[in-house]
Parts: sequence; structure tokens; C-alpha cells
Amino acid sequence: MVQRTRAGGVNRDWLWLALLVAAGCLLRAAAIAGFAHAPESDELAYQSMALNLIGGNGILENGNRAFYNAGYPLFVLAPVFYLFGDGLLAPRLANLLLGGVAIVLCYRVAQEAGAGRIGRLLAAAIWALYVPTAVYGVYLAKENLMVPLMLGVIWCALRLAKAPSLNVAAGCGVLFGLLALTGNAALSLASVVLLALFVAPGAARHRILLSGTVCVVALAVSAPWMIRNWSVLGAPVMNTNGGFNLYLGNNPAANGFFVSIADTPRGPTWHELRKGGEVQAAETLKREAVSWIAEHPGEFLALALKKAVYFWAPPLHEGKGGNASKAEAMVRAVWAIQFVALAAAALASVAIRRLRNRQLAVLWLAVVSYTGVHMLFYVIFRYREPIMPILGVMAALALEAYFQSRTERRSAHLA
Repeated sequence: MVQRTRAGGVNRDWLWLALLVAAGCLLRAAAIAGFAHAPESDELAYQSMALNLIGGNGILENGNRAFYNAGYPLFVLAPVFYLFGDGLLAPRLANLLLGGVAIVLCYRVAQEAGAGRIGRLLAAAIWALYVPTAVYGVYLAKENLMVPLMLGVIWCALRLAKAPSLNVAAGCGVLFGLLALTGNAALSLASVVLLALFVAPGAARHRILLSGTVCVVALAVSAPWMIRNWSVLGAPVMNTNGGFNLYLGNNPAANGFFVSIADTPRGPTWHELRKGGEVQAAETLKREAVSWIAEHPGEFLALALKKAVYFWAPPLHEGKGGNASKAEAMVRAVWAIQFVALAAAALASVAIRRLRNRQLAVLWLAVVSYTGVHMLFYVIFRYREPIMPILGVMAALALEAYFQSRTERRSAHLA
């Protein structure tokens, strides 16, 4: 697609964007071809859920009916397995396509945030070439779907802050409904939409109507799954791992990272507790976590702050086993350099006066809210990936502002 500018020239943004999408897809394809990875842990659960669904057994995993979020296996894995068989290449190529969509959405979010041509293309380039996006595309992980959905929500929030409309609010509700099915942590972005509607122009009654529209549409999208769980489990829940995850992050053995249930005080009785049903087990663990928090408020606060540090710690850790190949070591080094540069550029956006506006506030609130929800549970580095494209957009805005400032100073000096 080639657009005409007001002056009659040709705007070739979309040509450059197509090249960036192609580069990003090539990087992801290279990871698929060169990264030997067998599904494990959550990946096996999502794979099992999808295969059971197309096999006529419903969404089922190791006896659980709703322990894991259903969105990724339901909307990505099940259709792919149904059409192309149960091999791993097809779902990885589906992840590649989701990555391509995310690159375009980074461009659109930067555009909505007020970026010029340089900023828009930089935002897309950052996400196209950020190494972990290629590596995690090999994983059968829900983050591959969460990234474009979260970018869509941020785009809606930015648009609502400037030009609130019923259509955008309805679209935002659809995305929130899909996120409720895919990854609960992303629901923290509700704060971003609330901020956008609070600062949006127009009458308060209209903004309340838009807020209600987002909520009603999101509920309509997620309601069938909750009704299913009410029928199957006796409770209208989105999933049954909330209490489990809260307990792993808040118990005497918690250290901020994932801790096996076997290494907690609940370990010896966990299998017995599960016999009472996954809903009851989740509620029991939730009560015990809340009880520990109430009895140890100081430890809880210190642990929460430690989780925030872990969440944003540079990726300097080694791979599993500590015996990484030269290629893996090089990829990890590139990842660390990219992450530090990206975080530094995003942080610099706060210091740039021309960027201090409601759009940047929306982006930063997204980062803070998404970080905050993980401070309640525990940290796995993969969980950080869905919010990284927002850092990429802020980094692009900061770099563009820096280039513009240098150009203006040069022009003033010549004048």
C-alpha cells in the first residue's frame, strides 16, 4: 500500500514497513529452523488442551478442565492442529504470523502515540529485530497471542484518549474478552483504558457509556467460557490457576521466581488437595496465600519489590544446564545488549519535555500496571515479553525526539 501525502508526494512508510515485516519473519523463520526445542511445561499443557479438543474430548489437560488459560490453544493451536496435523512446524509458523501482525501494530501504536515517520518505523524495526521475539516464537506459548492483543488494547486506549468513539470502545471490549481467555495478567491494562477515557474530550455521560461498552462487550466475548466452566466445574471462572500462582508467589518458601509446589509447605498434601477438585484446590491455596500476606505484611512488601527488580533485570542469566553453545551465548549477548539499550531509551522518554503528554502517560501506565500484577505473583522472564513492544514504542519516540532535537540545534546554529 502506498499513500499520497498532502503535497502530492508519495509516502513510502508502508513499503518500508513491509520490508521490516519481512525481516522480522525471516528472523523468526531462522529461529524455527535453528533452535532445537521440544515442548515442555506449559507448552505441553496447551498442546494437550488443543489435541483433546479436536479429538472430541473437550478442553482437557492432565485431568484439569480449566487450570490453564484456554485462549491460545483454542484460537491458535486447535485450528492449526485440525488443519495441518499435530506436528510442531505449523503452530510455530502461526506464531511467526502473529509476530508479523505485532510488527505492524507497533507501527500503528507509535503512530497513534504521535510519532513521526522515523518513530513509527523505528518502533516496527525494534520489534522486528528484537531477538527474544524470534526465540519465543518457537515455543507453544500464550505470549505469542498476548502480544498482538495487548498492542491492540493500547492502540484503542490511545485512540479513545484523542477521539472517543463507540466503535473503538467495542473493539477494545473484544480484545479484552480475548485477553481474559488468553492471559489474565493483561487485564491489568484496564487501568490504561480508564485513564484514556478519563482524559478523553467530551461529556462525562458519553465517557461512561464508552466504559460500559468496553465492559459489556468483553463480558459477552468471555461469557461462553465462563458458562462452560460453571457447567463443568460449578463455578463461572476464567481459569483455576489464580490461587495456585498467588500461593507460589506468597508462601514461606517464595523467593520471587517460580517455585515448585513440591518445595512449599503445601507440597506434601498437594496431590490430596487436588482430589477435591481444581476449583476447591485453587480457593484453598488462595486463602493460604492471603493469610500469609496478612500475617507477614513486611515480608510481602519486600518480596513484591524484589519481584519488580527481577521482572526488569537484564537477561544476563545462562541457559539451562549452564553449558550454552557458542551460538546460544552469542544470541544471549545480543539479547542483553538489545534489552539494556531498549530499556534505557524508553526510560529517557520521561526526560524529554516534548514527549510529556497524555499519550506517553498511557504507555507508561501500561508498563507500570503490567509490572504491578506480576509483583503479586512470581516472575518468569518469558512473562515480560508481552509488554516489551510498548517499551519499544517509547524507545522509538525518545530516539526520534533526540534526532529532531539535534536537527533543530544544527539548523539554529547554521542560521
